[in-house]
Amino acid sequence: MKPLSTPAAAITFGCLLLGAPLSAQAAPSFAAVEGGKIAYETCGAGPKAIVLLHDGILDDSAFDDIWPLLCARFHVVRYDRRGYGNSPAATAPYDAATDLGAVMKAAGVAHATLVGSSSGGGIAVDFALAHPEAIDRLVLVGAAVNGFRPTQHFINRTIGIMTLAAQGKIAEAAKDPYILTPGADAARAKVVADLTAHPGNLSAARMIADGPPATPRLGELKAPTLIVTGEVDIADVHAHAGALEALIPGATRTVMTGGGHFIYLEQPKAFADLVAGFVDKE
Repeated sequence: MKPLSTPAAAITFGCLLLGAPLSAQAAPSFAAVEGGKIAYETCGAGPKAIVLLHDGILDDSAFDDIWPLLCARFHVVRYDRRGYGNSPAATAPYDAATDLGAVMKAAGVAHATLVGSSSGGGIAVDFALAHPEAIDRLVLVGAAVNGFRPTQHFINRTIGIMTLAAQGKIAEAAKDPYILTPGADAARAKVVADLTAHPGNLSAARMIADGPPATPRLGELKAPTLIVTGEVDIADVHAHAGALEALIPGATRTVMTGGGHFIYLEQPKAFADLVAGFVDKE
């Protein structure tokens, strides 16, 4: 189990923050996994599939605003990792990539484009390395990939955010300048609402079992890959995005304006259009 003090945990908790229960979700289905179950939801009937993977603090409601936009064109799956949102907490360390495979199987998805935010991007990479046949494309959004090490600035910032959150000062934590732009009041309110409704999200990532670094194997990825960052995200994320672009064969990178780490909260239509265009690209 990852101790909070490790650099890997700092990436998981700091490539962070927050999400929001944006709208009422349909009653979830559940995928059986070793020692537990995972809540997931599907929509759409398009011929191409997309699986959305949330970050280390949000649950899958972070994708509420892009959900209907993507569901109109694709078969889409989203899920709460163990201990997030509607999924029961893990009772022992578990492998997040194995859980992703269980969700895809339960949802009847043999292969898909994986859209992973922050630590969800790291899970997408781990799964793609283990199951290349199941990957159509990868979209890595501010991705925290196992093997990159954060700067001391990043670690200090993360500790400050998590300290505020642990003290119940969620609104102050959500003022972090890297997750959202200064005027994103509506998105920030959703962040506060989600953490207030689901405080277990803050510690759930601690139960993910450590795996080997993915960075030495990034050259093995063959699926077309799009790397996305929000313009105001922290420098570590931009640096890691540049490294991913260099290390993943044929990868392309884009910086979206008008948002930070949670660009899809501030710019849902632009983000959904970007993903849709990439998925449909010949």
